[in-house]
Amino acid sequence: MKIRNVCFKNVLKNMGENCNICDAVTVYCPENISLGDRVSVHQNSYIGGTGEINIGNHVAIANGATIISETHNFSETDKFIKDQGITKKPISIEDDVWLGSKVTILGNTRIGKGAVIGAGSVVTKDIPSYTIAYGVPCKVVRNRK
Repeated sequence: MKIRNVCFKNVLKNMGENCNICDAVTVYCPENISLGDRVSVHQNSYIGGTGEINIGNHVAIANGATIISETHNFSETDKFIKDQGITKKPISIEDDVWLGSKVTILGNTRIGKGAVIGAGSVVTKDIPSYTIAYGVPCKVVRNRK
């Protein structure tokens, strides 16, 4: 893991101290991805950084998470979707967030400080700080305070 973390530190836009990126993690466009201190990314996760991705301090990302900061354009019906390009959509994950197993985070979203996202959720809108949210689509179910 130490060798992997040294490699990521050299290719990511920023990588704080004491981060752990486990094996079988795929990172696309690492130059657009910033990690704070003590971020852990577990096995079989995907982080697609075509758009800017900022992950704060003390963030736990469980196995199989998907973070995608882009979307295909598809408004022109006379063109193939694959020929219409993509739109970059930034993602911000603030400090002290826990993303459960197999969570999907889509672009143009912000997950507030201290939030917990339940396993299998699909985040399509901003999640406020200190809330617990889950579901497809992800919805706030209660406040942590």
